[in-house]
Amino acid sequence: MAVHGRSGDLEAYLAADILFHRTLLEASGNEMLGALTGVVAEVLTGRTHHHLMPARPEPAAIRWHAEVAQAVQSGDAAAAERAMRNIVDEANRAMLGDVPDGDVPG
Repeated sequence: MAVHGRSGDLEAYLAADILFHRTLLEASGNEMLGALTGVVAEVLTGRTHHHLMPARPEPAAIRWHAEVAQAVQSGDAAAAERAMRNIVDEANRAMLGDVPDGDVPG
């Protein structure tokens, strides 16, 4: 995601983002969460294809994805939740056209 985000290749970034979220949902072991992979993929795709995504993904959002992955790997549920909430907050702000420079307060 970081490489594609920096290069501005939104289609490659989208594919990596979908894979990231699919992996998390399926790895949860929760059948209901796993079933949301298609919905999440459609939301991410729509955000990109309807120009609700910045030309270059927010660097903080890329960092938060890495933080989620690291927190999950280390078993730190609280840190994973914080980072994921930051991702969701940033996406909401971006779609509303209200993205401040820098980090979204957590």
